Amino acid sequence: MALKQEITNLPELVNKLKKKDRELFNRFYSIKLSVGMLKVTPEMENFVKNRFKSIEKTENQKIVCINNKFTWEGNLFNELRSMRPKPKTKFMPSELDNKENCLFCNIEKQTPLDIFGRIKGKHCITASNIAKYDKFHGLIIFKEHNPMKLKKTWLKDYLETAEKWFDQTDKSNKGMVNNFLIWNCLWRSSASIIHGHMQVTASETKYQKIIKLEEIYDQYKKKFKSDYFADLFKIHKNLGLGEKIGKSMVLYYLTPIKEKEIIILSKEKKFSEMGGLIYGLIENYFRIGVQSFNISITNIKGYWMVRLVDRGSLENRNSDIGAMELYGNSVVAYDPFRLAKEIKI
Repeated sequence: MALKQEITNLPELVNKLKKKDRELFNRFYSIKLSVGMLKVTPEMENFVKNRFKSIEKTENQKIVCINNKFTWEGNLFNELRSMRPKPKTKFMPSELDNKENCLFCNIEKQTPLDIFGRIKGKHCITASNIAKYDKFHGLIIFKEHNPMKLKKTWLKDYLETAEKWFDQTDKSNKGMVNNFLIWNCLWRSSASIIHGHMQVTASETKYQKIIKLEEIYDQYKKKFKSDYFADLFKIHKNLGLGEKIGKSMVLYYLTPIKEKEIIILSKEKKFSEMGGLIYGLIENYFRIGVQSFNISITNIKGYWMVRLVDRGSLENRNSDIGAMELYGNSVVAYDPFRLAKEIKI
């Protein structure tokens, strides 16, 4: 019987790799497979069968711990956690089209502008963030109110407008070394306003997580005479978790920060040239039920790094981030092998 491509079989999947590929994996990652055991009371049996489908799997839960030895990213995978009961509030899709009292629907009067003015795209316009967390902190506000309504041409325009904003900040203040773009889509991702918008920052100092990745890249190159990101992609591709799309490498990430994380590493000249690929991934997200997500884009050692992550159902009342994610390892339910099969690009 063929070995199933799933995270609980990761140790066996790695052992089946060619020797040099297995050694490369082990250079990057450590894996620990354990079984969490419990006893289901007779009174709980019906609940467990309905909720978790199997008493045996509930009483003997396979848990995979995987750690990146360079970045110290770590994950605990247990698919049963996705089946836990979660408190919900009723959500109506029509809420996303409600424009009443929306400041971003009246951008030029209800939002501040940057010191260099506004930049207008075909499908968006910039504003200055009124509560900044960096020297230059702007907004790319979409003309379409509902962020779940998206077209490829619109997204390309949002990204091109962001590039123009970064160019303008550099002209206004030479020495900007850190350009960072984020999109928090809807309230589960921490967006405070429904109306679709991205955030852009430019600063004279780099953020610590970016500095750390750059240090890892340099140290890896010095020690192994190889490219950290290229080898990271090679590991994922060897396991069926990576694919090359033009100048971009797509990774269904082995150590995701949270559910369904996808990373793009690209040598495109401009990040807007990845617009079609990013759009395709977002459309796939929507198709498999993602409603709220985070995206970030930055440049690290000549690579554009794009990260996308699912933030959960808009009906969920509980947070997807707890003390484990803040102070321990990320606890993840969604199998990256399943994600790789579901995404069609």
